[in-house]
Amino acid sequence: MSDTGRDTGRETGFRLLGRSLRARRRELVLLGFWSAVEALPAMASGLFMARAVDRGFLAGDLATGLWWLAGVLAAYAVGAVASRFTYPLLGSVIEPLRDDLLRAVVAGLVHGPEHALPDGASTARITQQVESVRRTVTALLNGLRRFVFTTAAAVFGLSALAGEVVWVTIPPVIVSAALFGLLLPSLARRQRAALTAGERVSADAAAAFAGHRDIAAFGRAGQVTAEVGAAMAAERHAQQRMARALAARSVVTAIGGYLPLLSLIVATPWLLGRGLTVGLVIGAATYLTMHLDPAMKTLTDLVGGSGLQLSVTLGRLTETIRATPAAPPATAPAPATAEVRADRLTFAYDPGAEPVLRDLSFHVPDGGHLAVIGPSGIGKSTLALLLAGLGAPDGGLVTVGGSPPAREHVALLPQESYVFTGTVRDNLRYLHPEATDAELREAVRAVGADALLGDDLDARLDPDALSLGQRQLVALARAHASRARLVVLDEATCHLDPAAEARAERAFRERPGTLVVIAHRAASALRADEILLLDGARAWFGRHETLVAASPLYAELVGAQASPVC
Repeated sequence: MSDTGRDTGRETGFRLLGRSLRARRRELVLLGFWSAVEALPAMASGLFMARAVDRGFLAGDLATGLWWLAGVLAAYAVGAVASRFTYPLLGSVIEPLRDDLLRAVVAGLVHGPEHALPDGASTARITQQVESVRRTVTALLNGLRRFVFTTAAAVFGLSALAGEVVWVTIPPVIVSAALFGLLLPSLARRQRAALTAGERVSADAAAAFAGHRDIAAFGRAGQVTAEVGAAMAAERHAQQRMARALAARSVVTAIGGYLPLLSLIVATPWLLGRGLTVGLVIGAATYLTMHLDPAMKTLTDLVGGSGLQLSVTLGRLTETIRATPAAPPATAPAPATAEVRADRLTFAYDPGAEPVLRDLSFHVPDGGHLAVIGPSGIGKSTLALLLAGLGAPDGGLVTVGGSPPAREHVALLPQESYVFTGTVRDNLRYLHPEATDAELREAVRAVGADALLGDDLDARLDPDALSLGQRQLVALARAHASRARLVVLDEATCHLDPAAEARAERAFRERPGTLVVIAHRAASALRADEILLLDGARAWFGRHETLVAASPLYAELVGAQASPVC
């Protein structure tokens, strides 16, 4: 992708972050208020220290000096109390932001190119990028609020001590900030280059590992080794350039952190000659060493570290976000039936790779219940994605109701369930915004989530407070409340106990439409009308009794799986 394209991608990502933050103005205002209270020690410490020295210790009044020092401790106590409010407020801003970003990424994947079925590595990379954005935005927002309020409080305190102190100490800080601003574009370019080089090494190495047999068979081992070695050399060069830029950043940080104090020390005779007291000089040193120096280091570390990482990661992530069309695609009409038919279905993740699915054919009537079983990695989840319309087959055909799968009429539930920060209603209506409260409550009751969610749809859900099984119950209720005619459960109940799993499957079986279950327990297969066994060499399709007699693998799987854990 060109630099212009990446710049546009970053702009798209930052606009998304801006919209998410603007939607939480109340939380940001409260965060600003408590951050100001938290910065009270930065404003009061130098003043109180000066009073303790001048009016207490140097004046021979120990009690007065200790009293002013107690004031410093009291200011820090107030700041500590304020911190108890700032961190929950920070979470109330960041967690919804993560949800907004994830929605945009999923929309980009779903509405992107027809053959954009992500493999495991791509899914892991996108998930890591979303989490990286969440972490870096948290670090930036937390660090920048501390820098802004701490610096403002310290400068106010210095001004309150004496104007001359400001003119002596602040210019080096301004010079350091200006130099850092000039250095920032170079840091950004080098970090992007280092990230790109690292991704190239990962991609080349993964391709070499995946195709090692073909590489050996065609005698290309030397060529592939040279290509991977060249990519690694390019990454090493990029990392070295990045290290030099980081060294320059450390010099700039030192100018802003140490030069103000050095200027104060050099100017002390002049300041004392103008009538300033020893206590005022010590108070100024307190502001510089305890507040301004750490604030400058925080700024350069955050912007030069987390800020650059955020910029680069957003540039990568919004390549996926921008796949979303400007106007939503027209909604496909609901199929008359949810009959599922696969005819010689073939799919491979790469043109030259061995197909994951080959010439697979089966039929599930409208209202039917199919269980798909087989060893791990045999292609069950790939089949689920194709049934959901999230990928196009390389050969053959898959239809739902006689037409290619329409994504808005298929609900695919993976093993890892996602719960949004928000109310129960927000979570359950995600796939069906027009659902009534009565429909939502019925979905909750049907899948057995009533003990968890209760009857209050306005209750807020905290995803971090839910177990994996509880998250799966929320996702099951969400899918049950949707309009999907075909529901595909890809090990979506594996964190539930067998009784809860049976109740959830029964709820979808009784719901209008067709159910396909990627089974991880033998009991799931026994509850199905038909069973599809994938074993790599061939596919077996039929009822339980037929497969037990015809397939030794099926008999082994059913006998071995009493109650496995996923």
